[in-house]
Amino acid sequence: MSDHRCHAHGCTSRVPPRMMMCLGHWTMLRPALRRAIWREYRPGQENDKNPSPRYLAVQQRAIGEVAFRPHDEKAARDAAPYLLRSQAWRTYCVEHGLGDPLEGELRSTARLPEKEKP
Repeated sequence: MSDHRCHAHGCTSRVPPRMMMCLGHWTMLRPALRRAIWREYRPGQENDKNPSPRYLAVQQRAIGEVAFRPHDEKAARDAAPYLLRSQAWRTYCVEHGLGDPLEGELRSTARLPEKEKP
C-alpha cells in the first residue's frame, strides 16, 4: 500500500490512494455526505493531484464534520478551518457556474418563528 493517509484530522491510518478516509472515519460520515464524495470523485484524481473545486468543497466538509464534537471546544477549533475552506470552495463553485456541490447534502436548519407583529 502507498503512503496515503486517512484525511480525517489527526488520523495516521494508511488507506488506498483513491480512498479519502479509513473505514472508521468513513462510517462516521452521514450517508448523504458519503454519496456526495463519491459523486464528486473523479477516478485518477489521486494520481494527477487535481481534484475539482466541487470535490474539495465536499471533502473539506466531510473532514470538518468528522472532527467536530458537540460541547468540545478543541474539536470545534479543529473542525473550523475545514468547514471554512468547504464554504469557500462552495462559494467559488456557485460563483463560477459550477453549481452548489453541497446542495441537498447539508442538514436542514429549522426555521425560527417570525416575531409577532404588535
